[in-house]
Amino acid sequence: MSASGSLATLRLAELLQVAALFKKMGSIRLVFPGQRVITVYLNDGALSGLTDSGRVWQLGDLLASLGRINSVEKQRLLTESTTHGKRLGQLLIEQGYLSKIDMEQMLRRLTMQSLLFAAENESNGTFEMHLGAVSQTTMMFPITDILMELTSAIDELERLRKILGPGGTLLWVSDNGDDRDTLRNLPYRKVQVVAHVDGQKSPMEVAATSPFSPTETLSILCDLARSGVIDWVRRGSDDVPQQALGMVVPFRASIRDQIAEAPMTPQTHETREAPDASRTPGITVGQERRTPGGV
Repeated sequence: MSASGSLATLRLAELLQVAALFKKMGSIRLVFPGQRVITVYLNDGALSGLTDSGRVWQLGDLLASLGRINSVEKQRLLTESTTHGKRLGQLLIEQGYLSKIDMEQMLRRLTMQSLLFAAENESNGTFEMHLGAVSQTTMMFPITDILMELTSAIDELERLRKILGPGGTLLWVSDNGDDRDTLRNLPYRKVQVVAHVDGQKSPMEVAATSPFSPTETLSILCDLARSGVIDWVRRGSDDVPQQALGMVVPFRASIRDQIAEAPMTPQTHETREAPDASRTPGITVGQERRTPGGV
């Protein structure tokens, strides 16, 4: 059995609801402009695998960005994966870099990244749904859990669009927010989200790369939009930023953990304070987008 059509007519959440209801084995192939293809594999009411030809983050990139492995370790693991015919995730668990729970969290984040893109670009996508045996069983996430997270993120995205109004797809720090005093007074979590707003990412792309959950990230974006800190990049307008914003800097995961876990003790000459976005306005934000297909 197979079916096909436009995602503008039958949306991704509705397709997943059908898959969850009937608990069949099969796949949903999503095609978007630029020939980006996302294939979701289904198995008895669970999402059992996902491939994405245009994924921004791959597993190795994500782990490196979070400080779990360095570039040398990543390259060695990739070489061993090819040599021994093992998945990168399997090697990471065997060699103690990740626990099984850690790996599930990483795979879930990568999965949500692709689904967020699909949900944000439904108006331009098509789908092909096929029922039958599938070979992809890299994970088993209940579709109902994925649906709850996805629909919650979509609701927040719609709220953000209502606040900012029509006419944009990419986010940047507005003239009202492009002020050091304004950024200096933002709470830590908002600073971490603003750090990903560089004029080159859509709301869902910010949600995919933020250290927080998609729903929380989009909720924070709504607060920032309501406060006038962020806005759409207006194409053809004179207020489009000419370069990447350099007002805030994203912390590495290891530093975030230190800040969250470190006890409040007086600073001595032997301790070094973690970087603070409010005190380092001159540090520029590095590009976070990865080349599609990279690991």
